[in-house]
Amino acid sequence: MQYAIWVTNACNLRCRYCYEKEKRNVFMDRRTAEQIFLYIKKRSEVLYDNDIQIDIHGGEPLLNYDILQYLVQTFRAWKKDVYINMTTNATLFDEKKLKFVVENLDEISISLDGLPMVHDKNRITIDGRGTFKVVSEYIDELLKSTVKIIARMTVTHETVSDLYNGVVYLYNKGFNVISPIIDQGDEHWNEETMEKLKRQLIKLSDEFCNKQNIQIGLLEKIKYQKKSKCLPGDITMHIDTDGVIYPCAYTVGDSKFQMGNVTIGIDNNRLQKIRDINQYEFESCVLCNWKEFCCGYRCKLINYKIYGTFEPQYTECKLEHILLEVNKYRKRLM
Repeated sequence: MQYAIWVTNACNLRCRYCYEKEKRNVFMDRRTAEQIFLYIKKRSEVLYDNDIQIDIHGGEPLLNYDILQYLVQTFRAWKKDVYINMTTNATLFDEKKLKFVVENLDEISISLDGLPMVHDKNRITIDGRGTFKVVSEYIDELLKSTVKIIARMTVTHETVSDLYNGVVYLYNKGFNVISPIIDQGDEHWNEETMEKLKRQLIKLSDEFCNKQNIQIGLLEKIKYQKKSKCLPGDITMHIDTDGVIYPCAYTVGDSKFQMGNVTIGIDNNRLQKIRDINQYEFESCVLCNWKEFCCGYRCKLINYKIYGTFEPQYTECKLEHILLEVNKYRKRLM
């Protein structure tokens, strides 16, 4: 079971494409953190679940370092083999924090948009300054550690032409796991920019298809496999700063999608209503031969967060078709 724990909703950056336009300056306290651990511990015992993954999430989790540290130490002291990772913008590291995460975490996902000039275009401080220089300060030390380090690149219609060069840049820096994420909240994707995306992915396929020491998210085989039904509460759940439980990152903070909390557990009626949403059928998808491969068809909640409707929209639909076309191309290369 994968549990994402939101230690804070606050963030020290103001990335131009962030889907959380209004930051909630809320921090988890020690009592809630204790309740979360006890909830997960009890739940794993009831379900005989020995495959526990903890994702330390935010906001920017390093803003609430004391609670982050408490949770990691508590889960490490538990007599279970718990896999712990963290998603961070990496702007708040110092020697002390770096030493702790390297010694105690299994995986760190760093928000890093490839080329310095591309990163600084969107990943900016509250007063508008680029952050690549400060993020870079500890990258070499992180990459030398035994922790799995992931570079998470956000790609917009403005930066799509730099996707290939950005991946090559990060690969040469020492990253071997690079996860480009298409900004679906970007309203300016069109046929021209989607074609650019396709050409960039084909170029990446030509460069890296037969290299064994790199994983590129958009080119992974799992992207081109039929998707299972989304079953929130069975595989993943997100726990907010106040202990309220949600199905995924895109729903945290939206009361319509609360599934329960760590003191009373899951509300099965609420859970079933959320699961029912993912069973919706849409007229626009009925005749699509690829719908069972499509993330937008599988998870209606992401669509709702980005577009305000449960139905997949242009960007998601077009992206899925491009990925399938690129996969066919890659198969001819291998």
